[in-house]
Amino acid sequence: MEFIDYSMVQRTDHVMFLSKIDRRWMTFHCETCNAVLGDGLSVCGEVKTMSSIVFLKVTKDVIIDEEETEDKEYLADCIYSFLSCRCCRSVVGKIIHSAPSRLSNCRSMFLLHKPSINCYLLNSSSVVKATSISFEVKPLGETIQEIMDKYGGMLKHKAHLKEEPTESTISSC
Repeated sequence: MEFIDYSMVQRTDHVMFLSKIDRRWMTFHCETCNAVLGDGLSVCGEVKTMSSIVFLKVTKDVIIDEEETEDKEYLADCIYSFLSCRCCRSVVGKIIHSAPSRLSNCRSMFLLHKPSINCYLLNSSSVVKATSISFEVKPLGETIQEIMDKYGGMLKHKAHLKEEPTESTISSC
């Protein structure tokens, strides 16, 4: 979907290369009513086994249900609450209060269920299903290596400029 002359229309072509989308420049909306649930700056990963995006914070349009629930399947031994959209009351995710060690990194995080949300891409004014985008986070070591590769040449150049000039480059007046 995209905005054309102030109206939203369904796109027929697949949106660019979804793996190259900058997650910072997107907002997340309820699939049912399009209420804004969060933004890309709050995304800190994905739990593929639960088909959920992990958020540090969400908007006030996300309500934490007061009733705590237990599950018999993947969330066995967990205590969690459902997250609902304030506007349409549809369930959009979960927040885990207590979990075994395998899910310890998800405790107190907002887990929005990918099939329940759409992503609005600010750069292209397009709306895509959250299920079509990967929110996996690269390991820190890979990210650091990319930065070192990118800026390593600049550091070498800067070091070369700081070297003392030789006598052949200094001219006398």
